[in-house]
Amino acid sequence: MLYGRVAFLCFLAQLGPVALLSRSTAAEAAAVPLRLSVGSGRLAVEVARTHEELSRGLMFRRSLDEDAGMLFLLPHEGVASFWMANTTIPLSVAFLDRTGAILEIHDLEPLDTRIVSSESARVRFALEVNRDWFARHAVRAGETVRLEGASWQQLADRKGNP
Repeated sequence: MLYGRVAFLCFLAQLGPVALLSRSTAAEAAAVPLRLSVGSGRLAVEVARTHEELSRGLMFRRSLDEDAGMLFLLPHEGVASFWMANTTIPLSVAFLDRTGAILEIHDLEPLDTRIVSSESARVRFALEVNRDWFARHAVRAGETVRLEGASWQQLADRKGNP
C-alpha cells in the first residue's frame, strides 16, 4: 500500500512541469463551476479531473474567493495524499467518500512540501477551500456535501482520464 502511494506521488511530481504548459484546461474548468453546499455554506468549485489538473490543483494562485474551492475527482478510492508545493493560499482539505460524506478535514500550510495523507482508505474525492471555511460554516466530519444538479456517481462517471 505504501509503495503504491509513493509511486503515485512520484508520478504526479513528474507531471508537474507538463501541467504548466496548458492553462486552457484550468480556464475551461473555472468557466463552469460546480455548485456544492454543506453545513451553512455554499461553494462554487472548479473540478480537477485529469492528471494535469490533479497535479496542479490550486498551485500558483494568489487568492481564492471566499466561497470558492477545488474538487478533486481522484482516479480511484483509497488513501489520498496532498501537499502545498507552490501554493501560497492557506487551505483546508476535506477527504470525501464516494457518497460525498466527509471522512476527515485537515488544515494545510502554504508552501509546505510535507505530504498530508488521509487516515481513511475510502477517499474518492477531495475538496480544498480557504482555511477555516469549514469551521466558519459549522462543517464537521460525518456531514455530507450536496451537489447541485448531479449525483456523486454521475460526477465520478464524467471524470477525465487520470
